[in-house]
Amino acid sequence: MKLFFLLLLIIVPLVMSYIALRYKPAARLFHLLAILCFYSAATVLASDVYATNTHMTTFTTEIHHFLLNGWFLIPAAYLGVYIPYVLWMSFLTKKVEFRGS
Repeated sequence: MKLFFLLLLIIVPLVMSYIALRYKPAARLFHLLAILCFYSAATVLASDVYATNTHMTTFTTEIHHFLLNGWFLIPAAYLGVYIPYVLWMSFLTKKVEFRGS
């Protein structure tokens, strides 16, 4: 199962890169989805940390509230494949060199 997840972390970003290179609007869609996922995951994380602090409980015992929350897991999973996608895109696309005065 670990090998399956490792292969997904390699294959999915490469497929995303292929799609983005063939269909330019897809890249903007991937970026927009990443922004939404970032704010969604950050909101769940911040609200659970705030709830833990207001209840005066230890964070390490309450960590499973957001780790098992689908509103955190799904966006975090997308960000987990989005980051390698961005790295692949920076590797595969041509860089424009800036020549200053």
